[in-house]
Amino acid sequence: MKKIVRIFEKIIGGKVEYKIDPPDLIVFLRGKINLTRYLIAEEVDYGVKELDPSKISIMANMFSELLDALPPYSEAEIIKRRMSIEKLLRKISNEMMNLRATLDTVEEPHIKRRAEVKLKILEALYENIIKSKPITRVNLVIKIRVVSNSIDNAKHLADIYSSKTMGIMQNYFGIKMKMASRRELLDILKNELGLSIETNIKSIIVDNERLSTMMPLPKNKKPIMEKEDGLPIGIDTETGWPVIIPYKLFDKHVLILGPTGRGKTTLLASMIEGITSLSSILVFAIDFKGDLANMVYSEGIVHLTPNDYPINILVRPSFFQIIDWYLAVSDVLSNVIGISKENFIKIMNKITSNNQVINEKDVLLDRDLSLLSPLIELITSKPKYDVLMKYLSNHVVFDLGKYGTAFQNAYGGLLMHIYKKLVFSTEMIDKPKLLIIDEAWRISRLNGLEELVKEGRSKHLGVVLATQNPRDIPREIIENTHLLIMFGSRNEDYWRDAERFLGLPREIVKKLAYLGVGEALLLNALDPHPIILHVRTPTFMREKHKHIISDDERRA
Repeated sequence: MKKIVRIFEKIIGGKVEYKIDPPDLIVFLRGKINLTRYLIAEEVDYGVKELDPSKISIMANMFSELLDALPPYSEAEIIKRRMSIEKLLRKISNEMMNLRATLDTVEEPHIKRRAEVKLKILEALYENIIKSKPITRVNLVIKIRVVSNSIDNAKHLADIYSSKTMGIMQNYFGIKMKMASRRELLDILKNELGLSIETNIKSIIVDNERLSTMMPLPKNKKPIMEKEDGLPIGIDTETGWPVIIPYKLFDKHVLILGPTGRGKTTLLASMIEGITSLSSILVFAIDFKGDLANMVYSEGIVHLTPNDYPINILVRPSFFQIIDWYLAVSDVLSNVIGISKENFIKIMNKITSNNQVINEKDVLLDRDLSLLSPLIELITSKPKYDVLMKYLSNHVVFDLGKYGTAFQNAYGGLLMHIYKKLVFSTEMIDKPKLLIIDEAWRISRLNGLEELVKEGRSKHLGVVLATQNPRDIPREIIENTHLLIMFGSRNEDYWRDAERFLGLPREIVKKLAYLGVGEALLLNALDPHPIILHVRTPTFMREKHKHIISDDERRA
C-alpha cells in the first residue's frame, strides 16, 4: 500500500489523505470527498446458447441505459487475463508422440493396452480443443465515482448507484456483481498503477465472439482448461471445450447425483478409465449393482468379488485393535443393517469372545447370533484379510452385484472400514488414492465414511460418491465435498432436495429440468460457477461383456 501512496503523491504533487473502506476507495482532496465504489463480476448465467438479434439489441440498449444512470467518470472495465492454450496443445502433442512410439516398441500387453487408452483420450482432448471456439479470460470491474462534501452522503449515493447497477447486471445480463473486498480492491489498484501484472480477483472465461467494447458482458463462465494436469470428464455443451477436473481437486471429494438412466455409471466408468490411464492415482471402487464393473476393463485393473476376499465379522483382522474392529462392526450393523443397540451389545459380546470361525448350525442355534442369519456368509466364511494388501498397489474394482441386499450393504460397509484402516496406516498413506462408491446411499450413514471424507485430504485420499438423491448423503459429508456433478430430472422432489440439502439457488435448480440424458451440471465450491457438460463415454468396454449394458443405459 505504501507504493500506491507514493505514486499518488508523485502524480498529485503533494501528500495524499486517503481511506480504504471496502468496497470503497476514499480520497480527501481540496475539501471534497472523492469516493470510488468497486463492483466485481462474481457469477455469470451460463444458460444462453445463442443470442438472437432481438436479445442483442435489448442488451445493448440496457448497457447504454446503465452508462446513463451512472454518475460522471464511472467506468466499466475489462482486464484481459493470460491464457496458454498453445502451450497446452504442444504438451498434449508431445505426449501423443511419445505414446505412439511406445506402442511401436513395447510388447507387454498390459503396457500396450494402457498406452492405447491414454492415447485415445488425449487425441479426443486435442481434437476438442482445436474445434472449439476461441476464448478469452477477463475480469469485469465497474467503478462508480461519487463526489460529495461528507463520507456519509458519498456512501449513500454510492449505495443507490450500486443497487441499480447490480439489478441491471443481474436481470438483463445474467451477471451477479459483488462489492470488492479489501484484498481485491488493493489488487485492482496495483494492476492499474503497474505495480503488478497479474490480478487475483475473479475471472470469467468467455467466447471471443461475445466480447466487444460496447458490450463486454459474457453470458458464460467457463472452467479453467489450459492446464493438462487433470481428468477430462466431458464436453462443455455450449462451446465444445473439454471440461477438466484438476487431479488435486479429487482430494477435496466429488459428489455425483442423478436419477437412474441419466449417466452416473457411464461417468464413473469414464473417470476410472481416465484416471488409471493418465495419472498415478490408485483407484479403489466399490460397485454394489455390478453395472460399473461390466463397463470398466483394463489390464491394470483388478476385478474382485466377495468370493475372492471373504470377510467374517466374528474374526478380527490382525491389523485391527479389538476396540477398532468392535467399532467398525458396530458402525455397519447399527447404521446399515439396523440392529438395535441392545441386541448389538449381545452380539458384540459373542464377537469379542470368539476368535475362530463358527458354522451355520452354531449361528442358527444361538439366540443372539441368529439375528445375523441374513448375513450368514459374513459369519461362517474363512476370512483372507491379508490378501487385500497385495492388491492395493493396483487399481481395484469390487463387484458386489450378484449378492443379496443385506449382504451387499454389510460387506460393502466392512470393506470400506478395512480399506480405510489399511491405506491410513501402511506405506499406502503417502500415495495418491481415490475411493469410488457407486450407489453410495447403501453405506452413506456410516460414521467411518464420514471420518474417511474428513481425514482423506490430509492423507492423499479422495472420495467419489454416486447416488440418486441429494437426501441420500448426510450433511456432514456434503459440507466436506467440494465438487458436485448433478444430472437432470423432471421430478419436483429432486429439485426441492437440491435446494434443501445442497443449498443450491433456485435459478440453478431450474436448469435441471432441461438437461438431457448424459448431460450434467458441474459446480465447484471453490469457484461456484455452474457448467453444463455432456459426459465422456469410456473408450474401451470389457470385450466379452459388450452385450451387457448398465441399468442406466437400458432405461435411457
